[in-house]
Amino acid sequence: MKSPTHRLLLLLFCWGGAAFVFGAFKLLTFLFSPAVPMLIASLTVGFSVGIWRITWLRSAVEALSIRIILSAHLVRFIGFYFLWLHAQGRLPVEFAQRAGWGDIVAASGALALLFWPEGAGFKRGLFWWNLIGATDLLFAVGTGGWLNSSRPGSMRELAELPLVLVPLWLVPVLLSSHLYLIRMHCKSVGTHISHDHEMAAVKKRQLVCSGESSDQRY
Repeated sequence: MKSPTHRLLLLLFCWGGAAFVFGAFKLLTFLFSPAVPMLIASLTVGFSVGIWRITWLRSAVEALSIRIILSAHLVRFIGFYFLWLHAQGRLPVEFAQRAGWGDIVAASGALALLFWPEGAGFKRGLFWWNLIGATDLLFAVGTGGWLNSSRPGSMRELAELPLVLVPLWLVPVLLSSHLYLIRMHCKSVGTHISHDHEMAAVKKRQLVCSGESSDQRY
């Protein structure tokens, strides 16, 4: 039986293969404009829910270190390619500037965190990087959907190979990883707060018992 990690890799490979087929046959060009952001959202939600609800998938993701997940986000230096495509007149300036620079910032943040020592500072940096990185992807999807509706054909580069892999594969996977890390952060904070409350309650009971013992002695 394959391990959860092997099954995760197989899932990602098959997913990427399906996205490749979509690009090879230019199937995205046959979808009406609002359907593309909806498809990306559905893939993201489906993968995120799967991580939370499917045991083997959750185990596979939990087995990954945070730095491995950060390493996956280095692919977002593809933002430089978006800027180059705009310079060639092949991508609208709105998308190239927002998605391009946003991805470059996110990739640079991931690179910095890879070399940041563990500690409270790393956790704070990771949390803010997740918020910024997730916001960038949401803005990119929103901008792409708006341009696809208002200027049909302007986003053709992302409907064909090789860039079709970005909206149909990379964005859902990377956005799901942001949501997973944010959820883990909130869970950790909640556990810490709960622990503090329990310790405070124990100390309060100890003080009450101590006071009662003193009263009994007198």
